[in-house]
Amino acid sequence: MDSAYSIMLIFFSFLTCFCFVDFAIYGMAEISSAGNTYATTGGQFDMPLTIIGAGGTAPNQALGAEHSQPFHAYIMGIPGLKIGTAASPAAAYGLTKSMIRDNGPCFLFSPVKMMKEAKGPIDLGQCMPLNKAALLHEASAETVKAGKAVTVLTYLHGVKESQSVIEAIQEEGFDIDLIELRSLKPLDMETIAKSLTRTNKLAILDESTKTGGVGASISARVSEELFDLLDAPVKRLCMDDAPVPYAESMEKAVVKRGSDLIEGVFDLCSKKF
Repeated sequence: MDSAYSIMLIFFSFLTCFCFVDFAIYGMAEISSAGNTYATTGGQFDMPLTIIGAGGTAPNQALGAEHSQPFHAYIMGIPGLKIGTAASPAAAYGLTKSMIRDNGPCFLFSPVKMMKEAKGPIDLGQCMPLNKAALLHEASAETVKAGKAVTVLTYLHGVKESQSVIEAIQEEGFDIDLIELRSLKPLDMETIAKSLTRTNKLAILDESTKTGGVGASISARVSEELFDLLDAPVKRLCMDDAPVPYAESMEKAVVKRGSDLIEGVFDLCSKKF
């Protein structure tokens, strides 16, 4: 990170890649300096640094506490830093292209347990916006009218977990607006508000801790800015404030997954809150 920061300071665009993004914690000072320098100069001092890495916490990950840290949550408070996530090859490619072309420091997270299995087409000419979420599934008009639809915000492994249980949720008579948070910072409040206008209920499937996590920040902003759109408290499905165990049997108590989302949607639509 020291070398990347030094090269960036002489106005070269620099790309850094981490196989395990957890180790980026040892470059926290440089990441913070890049964001703060860019912010304090009002963008007049270019900081063209792009960092990409595999991270997040998947169910049955079996990587232990050191390789399952929510580093994306650790850096949320750094000024001037753009933070993105990609759960598909197309999103990873499009966001990386945009980040390389951006004059400020950017950090892109990809799901560590999906790096080998995620496949799909990409558009070589596409640059994706760094401030937009993506609606991956829209709840049916019938469930929206009946008050049985929920807006679900998630990212990284949570995308796959959510997609895998849509059919099970529909079998129970419910449905979801599934939104992938491809931009954690800045947060796309416009897309969230548009969905909440339809569903009036929000669940967040989150790969960070209950205290100081991504879901905590989103829940606070929704409560402050979109409170009138809510018919129920925000449902946060997040990690416990505990190290992620290596053993699968113990991990289930800490890391939330698709089955938790099914229960969360049922609770919101059945007013069990």
